[in-house]
Amino acid sequence: MLGYAVDEHPADAGIWQRLAHPDDLEEIKRALLAALEQNTASAVIEMRLRHKDGEYIPLLTRYAIERDIDGKARHVAGVCVDLRERRHVEQQLQQAATVLATTREGILITDADGRITLVNQAFTDISGYSSSDAIGNTPALLQSGRHDATFYAAMWQTIARDGQWRGEIWNRRKSGEIYPELLTISAIKDRADNLCNYVGVFVDISMSKASEAELDFVVHHDPLTKFPNRLLFMSLLDHGIKIAHREDKQLALLMVDLDQFKDVNDSYGHAVGDELLQQAAERLRCRLRDMDTVARLGGDEFVLMLENINGPEGVANVANEIITLMDQPWLLSDDVQVHVGVSVGLSLFPEHGTNANELLQHADSALNKAKNEGRGCFRFFSENLTHAARERISLESRLHHAVENNELRVFYQPQVDIASGRIVGAEALVRWQDPLEGLMSPVRFIPIAEASGLITDIGAWVMMQTCLQGQSWIEAGLPPLTLAVNLSPKQFLHSNVENMITTALRLSGFPPTSLELELTESAFMEREEDVLDILNRMRTVGMRVAIDDFGTGYSSLSYLKRFPLDVLKIDKSFVDSLPHKQEDRAIASAIVAMGHALDFKILAEGGENAQQLAFLEQRGCDLYQGYLCSRPVPADNFAALVRDQQLANSVPA
Repeated sequence: MLGYAVDEHPADAGIWQRLAHPDDLEEIKRALLAALEQNTASAVIEMRLRHKDGEYIPLLTRYAIERDIDGKARHVAGVCVDLRERRHVEQQLQQAATVLATTREGILITDADGRITLVNQAFTDISGYSSSDAIGNTPALLQSGRHDATFYAAMWQTIARDGQWRGEIWNRRKSGEIYPELLTISAIKDRADNLCNYVGVFVDISMSKASEAELDFVVHHDPLTKFPNRLLFMSLLDHGIKIAHREDKQLALLMVDLDQFKDVNDSYGHAVGDELLQQAAERLRCRLRDMDTVARLGGDEFVLMLENINGPEGVANVANEIITLMDQPWLLSDDVQVHVGVSVGLSLFPEHGTNANELLQHADSALNKAKNEGRGCFRFFSENLTHAARERISLESRLHHAVENNELRVFYQPQVDIASGRIVGAEALVRWQDPLEGLMSPVRFIPIAEASGLITDIGAWVMMQTCLQGQSWIEAGLPPLTLAVNLSPKQFLHSNVENMITTALRLSGFPPTSLELELTESAFMEREEDVLDILNRMRTVGMRVAIDDFGTGYSSLSYLKRFPLDVLKIDKSFVDSLPHKQEDRAIASAIVAMGHALDFKILAEGGENAQQLAFLEQRGCDLYQGYLCSRPVPADNFAALVRDQQLANSVPA
């Protein structure tokens, strides 16, 4: 036990004193002396004795004391037991007890028959059952009723096979509340490999489950309306399509967009706009059946999925009901009352698409059609819309490269002084020499350029090319010409149009007095004050300003009064029927008279025959441009027209 040979220490009564730990020596003497003096037959003393290698070994010594007839001790015999293993086991037990008492995981131990023999404090804290409630019962005390017999059978099969099972389970607290927990059950066997206990360790995962659910909701729902967002809706739509396909039923998508929502946001602020969206969401929610789904895709756009429908007529009825429902007045905070209707685009499965992306895209195309046709109505998708949308996408893609690939052209249509018959200027008109379709009219691509934002780059390019060409003609000796360039309303809204014009003039050297800016009435509408300031500065350096297509828009006389204008252009639609149609004669005559009264020049667009020209001349119209003189032509052809006219005028009659 101590490592010494028999003869290394004399076997005398003082051996323990030589080997005892110095700190224990006095206590050993006291205990032994007390045992000897108390007339007892035995004594038990713990001590530490030095091992040969220098380590002190804890020992338990049991003494037997032999006494004479007078009770005096005559002989003492002792048996020593090494306490190291016992101390180690005690330490482990103490640690286990500490862990059992302090861990936050609930622990229960059962015997081999499944009867609970021990639970810790965390078990009581989580489940609500005290130790006295649990001990003697089985874990069935905790069952929630959410799992069937098959679930538990599979669990115990796994324990029997692997010795352990781990998974999520729903249990019931003493209060009756059902909660989720992560549970591990282990089978414990003795040294003979016989099952003796089961140990269950579990944690309450209610909070993590709630956090997961909250995160899942945030990821898949719109925070403002609590409707599914695009991500979740596409998943629901995929599922709905599969069911409709399997059951041979129809499904409909309704894309709903609030009309004039931007006006509400701009007028009353985003807080009021958000309130309007929430009220709109509530109206839509109240209209739907339980099987229907509504989502917010973003902005003021909602989409509805109607399952198990009764043909297009039923869907149209729903769309009409939604339009009527949403057309009612909206009462918002601070007694703000607004009238905002909706437009609706419809697509059907399987007629208009066989997958989620197709149906959504086609409903959106139908919505655009409804908005373009006056709003407050619904439209179904058609193949024509698909073809137009795809053509538009292709055209826009190619248009992005048109400027950098030098595919744009500027054509010039002569503007003729009616009294003298001389060409006094031209309108610069952009054309596109598309590699696929050839020379393309601006009617095809300018709306796409405005919608995509490309109009800014195209407009700047046309302005620069026109100024460079005008200066080139001056240097070539052509007579003075006024060149008119159209400015899109989008250029005023989304670019520094003044800087664009002055840069073109500076780099080309073209005189500002020879440049005329043409604007439609819509250019004045959204940024009236900004446009007024820009035009006033342009007029200061000598540029002229014309209103294009006068009479077809708002024709507000206040614009004629406020803005620095030089020319009114009578729209071609009023010139085409001259002089035969009374209404057009009256309108053209009124524009000429009013323009002259305000000291404007009047230019008629679309003059194509001598009768039209005679009527315009009779009414005092100053200028015209049209096929009667020439179509829009490339720069060289225009210059040839001017030179031919010069030559004709120089030849004596």
